[in-house]
Amino acid sequence: MSAFEQSVLSSLEAHGWAIGKPRQAREGTMYRANDGAGSTDAQTVLIKDSIAVITSHRGGVDLPAPWRAGREAKDGSPTAYITARDLGIDLASIQHAPQRASVPAAVIEPVDEACITGVRAAWNAKAFPRDDHPQFVKGGSWVHPCGIREFPQGHRHAGDLIAPLFRPVEPNALALELCGAQQLLRNTTAIPDKYVVPGSKLAGAFVPLPLREAAFKSGAALDASWLPSGARIVVTEGVRTGQAVRSATAGWDSRDADAKQTVVLAALSANNLPAVARWLKASGLTVSHEIVFAADNDLRKESHANSFVGIRKAVEAAELCGGKVALVDNDRPGFDAHDLLKSHGADVKSGHAAVRMFLDTARTGGQVKTDRAEAFSPPGAGQSQQQGQARMVGQAAKPSPFNRLATRHALGR
Repeated sequence: MSAFEQSVLSSLEAHGWAIGKPRQAREGTMYRANDGAGSTDAQTVLIKDSIAVITSHRGGVDLPAPWRAGREAKDGSPTAYITARDLGIDLASIQHAPQRASVPAAVIEPVDEACITGVRAAWNAKAFPRDDHPQFVKGGSWVHPCGIREFPQGHRHAGDLIAPLFRPVEPNALALELCGAQQLLRNTTAIPDKYVVPGSKLAGAFVPLPLREAAFKSGAALDASWLPSGARIVVTEGVRTGQAVRSATAGWDSRDADAKQTVVLAALSANNLPAVARWLKASGLTVSHEIVFAADNDLRKESHANSFVGIRKAVEAAELCGGKVALVDNDRPGFDAHDLLKSHGADVKSGHAAVRMFLDTARTGGQVKTDRAEAFSPPGAGQSQQQGQARMVGQAAKPSPFNRLATRHALGR
């Protein structure tokens, strides 16, 4: 076994993958693998002399740099690849070694110091946005700023919002470190209207809402001042979705006396949800806190590999850490908690109540798989998109009270 093959397999095992027995393929050595998201080996790893390619038959490949997304396989499955050069291995010095265990495990990719310096300087300028900033009122519904700031006057991005990203300093640590930021444009008509600041490290990272000054201290932890005992942790994809959740649950309007105290982690993408879930479990937070993944209602796309990604990744994340999935079963692509808030227009109290019900009726991953079977069927199997949408909008199997309420709002506007 070459040093490159050792390094690839050790890297995967360090990220929780289980590697099966090797077999010789025409182009190299082939392994069946399981990324920990299910009970079956749904990935294959093909290792040649200086390149390793992963093909996933369950969804995207959730691995940090230096792994990179590759071309889709012939059946539409997503792939990722890594090279010997990426791992710092000199091709001329590749040697065969007896044991894979002797290769050190992969380490967390270092932060980009130039990126961090810029983010910290923009944050420390303390430019606080107005409550009517375009990002806070986009779509006609207001969301609470949750501590987010602006790039200051004189900065080339002045007026845009800056949402700092943090990640755990170790896989099982509560201590966090600044690792980048997302920029949300003042011009909300732009497509897209948000960007990741260059140099940011996204793997396993999130924007904690509300944002607190203490988080910027090196090694600061999510202590009881931010995460009270018994509080619910809601993981969203987008920052604005997270703000909608926080606005509805933080008590800024009159709310139910028994509403659950809630904090938010905005993971920025569906593919990042499983990485956040692994940290929630490794850190022990799943023992003391309810975990809900607020999913985007992604529907079928032309490429099955990219269909239902928000639903599938939320279910994958929930099953990794014992959490639940909040999901609106309607026929509106990408419908999320912020869209739910918008659907109530100026009736803020009603919108907040709907978001709270959305969270309170979260389901297990198994329940979502049953209710939304079309999201987990193989390519070409099951109902067509139109049939699936008719089922969702008409009479879904065993719908929750919230799903019926959400459908009435979606169809009655």
